[in-house]
Amino acid sequence: MLLRLTSVLVFLAIASSAFARGDSAPQDSRVFPLGDSGVFEPTPLTETLREGVDSKGAIYRYEVPHNWNGDLVMYAHGFRGCFRSDGTLVPLTVENPPLRAYYLANGYAWAASSYSKNCYDVKDGVESTNRLVRIFSKEVGKPNRTLITGFSMGGHVTGAAIEMFPNVRCPDGRRGYICRRFAHILGKLSGGVAYDGAAPRCGVMGDVEQFNYLSDFALAAAALAAEVNPLVQQEFPPPPDYYINKLPLIIGTLFAGDGAGYPFVLTEQGEKLKGLTREITGGDRPLFNEAFPLFQELLYGFSGADPTLDGVLPGILYDNRNRVYQFDADPVLTPAEESLNESIIRVKGNPRVNRKRFLRLQRIPEIRGRIAIPVLSVHTLGDLFVPFASEQIYAREVQSHGRSELLVSRATRAIGHCEFSSEELIQTFDDLVNWVNNGVRPAGDDILDPEKVSDTFYGCQFTKGTLPGEFATPEALRSGICELAQ
Repeated sequence: MLLRLTSVLVFLAIASSAFARGDSAPQDSRVFPLGDSGVFEPTPLTETLREGVDSKGAIYRYEVPHNWNGDLVMYAHGFRGCFRSDGTLVPLTVENPPLRAYYLANGYAWAASSYSKNCYDVKDGVESTNRLVRIFSKEVGKPNRTLITGFSMGGHVTGAAIEMFPNVRCPDGRRGYICRRFAHILGKLSGGVAYDGAAPRCGVMGDVEQFNYLSDFALAAAALAAEVNPLVQQEFPPPPDYYINKLPLIIGTLFAGDGAGYPFVLTEQGEKLKGLTREITGGDRPLFNEAFPLFQELLYGFSGADPTLDGVLPGILYDNRNRVYQFDADPVLTPAEESLNESIIRVKGNPRVNRKRFLRLQRIPEIRGRIAIPVLSVHTLGDLFVPFASEQIYAREVQSHGRSELLVSRATRAIGHCEFSSEELIQTFDDLVNWVNNGVRPAGDDILDPEKVSDTFYGCQFTKGTLPGEFATPEALRSGICELAQ
């Protein structure tokens, strides 16, 4: 019976793969050059140090300490870009994980891949990371436990990777044995890896909603500006002269003094955009007001981006025909909200450009929340690039599958994207390890209760240490205000 099922699954996998080849995208044929990843030298704790290039052209590194405890940590890096200023492809590079020294000191081996392709290619990121697990197992030995962690796009890689191996719950007895064998076969056919625990940080856990958010911001900004400035035209996809001729008009309408107030002083229409951004990024919460002006350049920078994600998709996926835009949490639309919903242009996407494939990842993998291992996910409250809402989307997905006991979500008080202190990173890792090894589920934050999220002191529970980040969130908004809560 099991052999028959296996034969059917192999046939379906081959048929699905052949069917999937019908929709080609520019990314499929790109060959990224190898870049300079810098010197990779051993430490006093290093026993094995290895750097190489895998069968698909991805650079990889791994390191094993003298006191190896048998466990492996896979590190998934974030978005590297796609094209350089001269139009050539961004070279592949691999980096060491931020906690390299901590892993080695505590007996953990680690491994990291450059992936074989840049751009926002999560599918390739998952496949490259899984290949590296198999390389490590062959060259060093099969780990006792394999953990996976990643930042930003690497969080998306992490979330997709742990769902690639079938996460089914099998009963006891003979039926359970058959179920587990069946799941194992599915996992092998999919190319997945049976990870034991995961820690996405500042991750794109809302998958395609990340790009819906960026497009919503761009269209709403243009629509709000067009309501009062007849020179502003709404267009999608953005025209080639967007940054030169279109964006200055939008900024000049949404910011005071014909744009002289950018990015801090908003007009009435600009305040509406701020309210809308608050709602679609996670609702009322600490640090949003401080973060909003600091992310304007980045958000408007993505407003003119290619909606095919630079050719990763063969067409446009974004679709806002049924989207309802609001400036506050009240579900009753105000006249101003009704005006925006009537005036904003509506885009019809093509879901086939990211269609589901049997035992194969989508081009932009959807994270469905079907988890079967401990997941500890952490996000900063002020992040408006990959917003806090991404965690809320993920938590609801996990909840819909009745698996909330396997997810712990945490908020930290910082403005920057992936702006974590070393103490916060270490606590996340230690708590995940304790959960995986000893079954001790760590504490977390309630990220789905709007009243709790909006509390002045929200995020204090897991905020600690000094930040090295780009925005350098003032300590008064971190430890300073958290001390008042004690």
